[in-house]
Amino acid sequence: MISTVKLTIQKHNMLHAGDCVCAALSGGADSVALLLVLYELSSELNFSLSAVHVNHLLRGDESDRDEQFCRDLCGRLGVPLQIFREDAAAFSHSLGESVETGARELRYRIFDSLDADKIATAHNLNDNAETLLFRLARGTGLHGLSGIPSVRGKIIRPLIECTRDGIEAYLAEKNQTFVTDSTNLSDDYARNKIRHHVIPEMQAVHGAFPACVTRMTAGFAEDEDFLTAEAEKCEKESLFTLHPAIRKRVIINQLKSHNLKVSTEKIEEIQSALLLHNSRVSLGNGFFAAFDKGVMRVYREQQEDVPDAVIADFDTEYPFNGDRIVKISVQSGEILPETDIVNKNSTIYYADYDTIQGDIVLRNRLRNDVIKTVNSACTKELRKILQQKLPPEKRKISAVLQDENGIIWAEHAGTADRVKPDENTENYLIIEIIYTDIKY
Repeated sequence: MISTVKLTIQKHNMLHAGDCVCAALSGGADSVALLLVLYELSSELNFSLSAVHVNHLLRGDESDRDEQFCRDLCGRLGVPLQIFREDAAAFSHSLGESVETGARELRYRIFDSLDADKIATAHNLNDNAETLLFRLARGTGLHGLSGIPSVRGKIIRPLIECTRDGIEAYLAEKNQTFVTDSTNLSDDYARNKIRHHVIPEMQAVHGAFPACVTRMTAGFAEDEDFLTAEAEKCEKESLFTLHPAIRKRVIINQLKSHNLKVSTEKIEEIQSALLLHNSRVSLGNGFFAAFDKGVMRVYREQQEDVPDAVIADFDTEYPFNGDRIVKISVQSGEILPETDIVNKNSTIYYADYDTIQGDIVLRNRLRNDVIKTVNSACTKELRKILQQKLPPEKRKISAVLQDENGIIWAEHAGTADRVKPDENTENYLIIEIIYTDIKY
């Protein structure tokens, strides 16, 4: 088994010399074998080893027994151990999830918080087969058929090519005990039903069923990686022109890039809206998908109220609709009288301050706003200027500065021609707009 794990680590480039590796230790057979194998390999592969145990406080004395077992094992090996005691039932309730799902989410949140280069979990060949069957029962796509990844971020799975029988044989050879979670013995959980009944039947058909599943899922994972990478090249293309497999992955990539939930139902809803030429689809959490000539964009509709008109003071930052800041100031001297892009999230404009009459007011655009921009031949409706530059969902909120004589400056349109700086300008009004959410 040591040679199998070592080969797995090398094949998937899981570890590097000098890494700090933390093994997730429940006290069960798989995690105990993981700890022992890594302990044996740590000197040879030159990495430091620690462990983490999460007591979910679900099984009373039995949970405390598991925790103490892990303390004793790590103490005997001289492996540093971190203990987390967390109420998984309460946490799951707060998420509206089952205890099984909530406890898993809790564990991985803890793992993400650890100061370690790699977190090793004890998933094995049987776990991969169980996961595949579980996803098949619920319905899944190619990504779900790809099984448990060998590496995901800093999560590594050195036992992923070991069978459960091989793990138990290794522990027996080492004369190493382990604890048994009593909940794993019942059929109350779907995965236990698969483990106790479906896997044995599949192995009766083909004894190497778990290993065959892993070979199959590895192939599916390669196909999924290729299709996803191809979809990343097509995000600016019309979805109408794309093969359905690529189109679906463009949608998935867009959802994931905004940390939105991906589901078959939502993907089908988006595709239906596209074919029916609907303007947008709600994605939850204030996000929407919109289409422009078949190109999909994800944006967030701000929940804050549109700001009332305010008299703008100099050198004051005014938050505008939650995703941008507007600031004005006055400066004397020579300044290049043209738009200056400071960086991709900050734009500066200039006006002749001495031509401005009365207070400067910051407000959202109005439907009847008009502006004659710098060097423009005529006055135009602001809404028509925005129609040429922005998709529909971004036209609703647009910052405007005005004085007694009308608009001085409008976001996405620029400075009004009547306040344009020239060679006689002595005092410049500097208008700065900073976008604080570049995904919007």
